[in-house]
Amino acid sequence: MIITLAIVVLVVVVILPILLFGGTHLYRAFRLRQNDPDDIQTVRTASDGLVEFTGTAAELNGTVTGKYSEQECLAYAWEHHDRDAGSTGDNRESNYHMEDRGTEGEPFHVRDETGTVGVDPTGANIYATEDEDEWKNRERIHKERRIEADDRLHIYGHKQTLVERQEGLETESTYVGSNTHGMGKLGKIRTRPHITVGHLLGISSDLHITVGGESDAIKRFGVIGGFFTALGLIQFVAAGLVIFASL
Repeated sequence: MIITLAIVVLVVVVILPILLFGGTHLYRAFRLRQNDPDDIQTVRTASDGLVEFTGTAAELNGTVTGKYSEQECLAYAWEHHDRDAGSTGDNRESNYHMEDRGTEGEPFHVRDETGTVGVDPTGANIYATEDEDEWKNRERIHKERRIEADDRLHIYGHKQTLVERQEGLETESTYVGSNTHGMGKLGKIRTRPHITVGHLLGISSDLHITVGGESDAIKRFGVIGGFFTALGLIQFVAAGLVIFASL
């Protein structure tokens, strides 16, 4: 009885949140596949809320310097991985764990043939797999993904109308950014409980910037969703087998 109760608690507290997180990403991939990105003129005139569009990055309010590359860019994401304690293996990534991560950047413009809109990358998930730089030794791994001027971008985030001027956005009255940046983990869990796992892992931003096109964004959401869904299903089946064996 105690074993069964413990497994039920594990399913509710751990496995179901993993499945919800994976399913949310698979749904996003499906939604992006079903809908074409809007042009920027449509984004600017739309009601505040989730938008999807593509365009070319351009400088708006200066640049930042990459944490590890020391290269000028519009925005970048970085990761710091440390070697696992007691690990004596080679330099495979499985022997390291992520110690810290973050995103830095200045607001920038995204343009297409219909217009221009500001994007605030603060707190974004930035995906640029093919352009990811990596520095590795036996003790640590550093990774950096940059957004540079003239990069082709896919943006999936919240369009917001400014009531008063915001620092870094110059005269922009409309921009796309994150609604949850600045919230603590508990605040994010209360706002979006279905992706609690993402909040705990620090990968739950509601602003997704992909260097590339819509197909690259769909692939990224699909890979993340597929991994967590498969992980949750494996754990769910294992939990069922343990309960069955204990009867």
